[in-house]
Amino acid sequence: MKYKHVILKLDGKVATITLNRPDKLNAINDEVLRDLIKALDKVKRDFESKVVVIKGAGKSFCTGQDLSGEGTEQVMPPDPREKAYLYDIFTMSLQNQSVWQYIFEFPKITVAQVHGHCLGMGLDLAMACRAAICTEDAVFGDPSVRMGIASPNPLWTFRIGLKKTKELLLTGKYIDGREAERIGLVMKAVPADRLEETMATEVEVFAQSAGIGGWDQMTDFWCYSMTVLDLAGLAAGRRLASNAHVLSAIQRPGRHLTDRGGFDFYGIKKEKGLKAAIEERDAPFEKYFPQPKPKKG
Repeated sequence: MKYKHVILKLDGKVATITLNRPDKLNAINDEVLRDLIKALDKVKRDFESKVVVIKGAGKSFCTGQDLSGEGTEQVMPPDPREKAYLYDIFTMSLQNQSVWQYIFEFPKITVAQVHGHCLGMGLDLAMACRAAICTEDAVFGDPSVRMGIASPNPLWTFRIGLKKTKELLLTGKYIDGREAERIGLVMKAVPADRLEETMATEVEVFAQSAGIGGWDQMTDFWCYSMTVLDLAGLAAGRRLASNAHVLSAIQRPGRHLTDRGGFDFYGIKKEKGLKAAIEERDAPFEKYFPQPKPKKG
């Protein structure tokens, strides 16, 4: 099977899925999500595979949602100044939510290999994996909150707790890989030149442990874990977070932030381009939360 935006490699116990839009820093759009699910479906049916590594080609793991929409279908958020049909927008958001749920409940061990930037939807993807290993200089965060858009991801509080979730999602603050490891957002942060070596070791251990008791027993154990998390509120959290995300993006004309003299991301994007809009979005926050800089290489 051919994929437009991902590369799938099956190698014995380990399957590797590489997001392959390096020129866009692996920004996610609908086509990427479809390719990702197709690749995971194939891995799920591959008897030999025990562990799935998800990584990004080029300079970054994933910079988040594709806000350019160039040459492909564009995912949420829509321009809040347009009167979008609510049913379509809510349906789209729930469909995106189902992608993260599918990955989170995937019956084989998924590991995100993170370098460079891991923002917004990219971080949603990393959190949906059972484990994440990153470089110490990787950059994590959800900048969409700086546009007044609520995160659609209920996993934040389950991964790092309410206190840290509020700190990051009420400010749009970026953190580096060391801090991500300290608060439990990732399993391990290592120097950039040791990422591949560390991944190889950890994945081998995961592959060995996945075979203990057989694939069916591992799947059965994970199902119990999912049930416990749903009873703790994760299932309801998915729908609540999805709805809050949509409502924050489509506030009606006359009440939206941009209608009250606030930052107008979409207007600036149209007038000056995407890069300028992102720079103006982030500029007021640099004084308080300077962005960590991943090393070049």
